[in-house]
Amino acid sequence: MTIIADNIQTPVWMDTNLQWNPKFWKSLKAKTLMRLNPHWHLDKKTEAGTPVEDMLVDKKFLSEPILSFEQNIFKADFPETGLSISARMDDNGGSTSLRYDFTPVADSKFTTEDAQKTVQYWLPSLREYYRLHQSNSVKHRFWRFFMDKIMLTMNPTQRRICSFMFKLTMLEILFVTALIIGWHFYGG
Repeated sequence: MTIIADNIQTPVWMDTNLQWNPKFWKSLKAKTLMRLNPHWHLDKKTEAGTPVEDMLVDKKFLSEPILSFEQNIFKADFPETGLSISARMDDNGGSTSLRYDFTPVADSKFTTEDAQKTVQYWLPSLREYYRLHQSNSVKHRFWRFFMDKIMLTMNPTQRRICSFMFKLTMLEILFVTALIIGWHFYGG
């Protein structure tokens, strides 16, 4: 059963169409998992937890996720929001499925709608990061390095600015190339 990310409404298992890789799930760190949420701005960790600002649903909270890996099931609980993300092995290791669960927390302002909006972008982001770890080709190693050392160290605003600058640079290169070609054929 394939679920399109835009249609994630209820806690169901979303097939990733990627082989199960227990080594990836065992080594996944809480900070990396939180940074994979494209709308979470993370500040430096304090004794109380990591300050998080969810820019999509406009909520702020401290997060201290609890990660576990037992019997080929990875689980990340975010007790302060009531959100939980899980990954499991399907088809005897031939496939991996992702899931989220939400249980409202009494003192939290995080609602069911907030959880649905958040995972709508978070699970596909986690899936793509997981896809980068499925192959050890030069291309995948480069993108893993790029994600780990550059993209995941930025907050969402910095990512948008860098993306805009990259697109603008590509446009400038295209424009300069067109000028050089035009000058070569039609100029001096």
